[in-house]
Amino acid sequence: MHDHRVSRSLRDPEGHAVHALAPLVLDGVPALIGAHGDGALWTCDLTTGERVARPIDLDSAAPEGPVPDAEGIIWDREDEDELEGLEDEMGEADAFEVVSRLTAVTVDGRPVIVTGGGRFDLTSLLGEDYTGGAVRCWDVATGGKVGRTMTGHGLGVTALTVLPSERGPLVLSSSEEGVLLVAALASGERAAEIRGSYNGVMAAAVVDGRPLAVTGGHDPHVEVWDALTGVPVGGPRRTGDHVSAIAVTEVADRPVILTAGDDNTLRIWDLAGGRPVGAPLSGHAGAIKGITVARLGGRPIAVTEALEEPPRIWDLARAEQLGGPLAVPDEQAPTAVITTEIDGAPVVVTGHHDGTIRVWSISAG
Repeated sequence: MHDHRVSRSLRDPEGHAVHALAPLVLDGVPALIGAHGDGALWTCDLTTGERVARPIDLDSAAPEGPVPDAEGIIWDREDEDELEGLEDEMGEADAFEVVSRLTAVTVDGRPVIVTGGGRFDLTSLLGEDYTGGAVRCWDVATGGKVGRTMTGHGLGVTALTVLPSERGPLVLSSSEEGVLLVAALASGERAAEIRGSYNGVMAAAVVDGRPLAVTGGHDPHVEVWDALTGVPVGGPRRTGDHVSAIAVTEVADRPVILTAGDDNTLRIWDLAGGRPVGAPLSGHAGAIKGITVARLGGRPIAVTEALEEPPRIWDLARAEQLGGPLAVPDEQAPTAVITTEIDGAPVVVTGHHDGTIRVWSISAG
């Protein structure tokens, strides 16, 4: 067994814990966008380690359109009489709630941050009668909001991604109550609203030119959806247990769904028919909470993160663990795990409690 090694260790002089990470390319250079536990955003150049604060315009975080409260009473910025009565109750955006989830994408050459809010995101803005996490897009360079604040979640955003489509980039956000919303990134216009599972887990990919979303959560199955129409693609694929993490990739040139739950294993399912592909992959001692995928020399790999233990890398074609865990002596489990590329080679990036970012080279085994 070959072990992976840390090729770069990028330290934060302030020592702020890394809350979330997302890969991005800035001026042709591989970089990261990250968030601290207080919601502060920054970018990190993966070649130099330089971190740059990226404040966003939280004054523009409030929704532009109507938002119903728990009793169905509508808050609407365009309703002047209603707004006048609510002005005293309105508060300021809470950065931690606004940046509960984070991803990034490049649109027309412009790097954009996409954030998903926690369950009290709208509460901080509109008052205690309003809950739910909103989705917002931000220009990395200016910090200005791009398009509209996208609402519709009654609780916090649990998963967030961006997919290309024939209608332009789509933002997909899943939430605790199991609602998956699909909207145009540029305008915020809603494309689909999908009812998934409670404690909504979600992954998405373009399969045969078609943007698909896969949802799971509290129920013992996953479901596949056309992201543009919200129409299910086939029936539920039974997993036998609830699902805590999902990813979509290809193994042997066929699309597959990766799932994980409380049995501490990684399972592979044929996306089209829902049949299991091989035996479950085991090695973690705790429940797997995240899956990210990449390709190494054309071979599909998955990186899994679990509670209170190091991430592991899996060769999906060979159905085996690739190297040892991504462990650092005397270090806690990482707070964030992603995959990206440097000079065309896949790497795993981990963020830690002390603010350190580690870049791991992947051994081919």
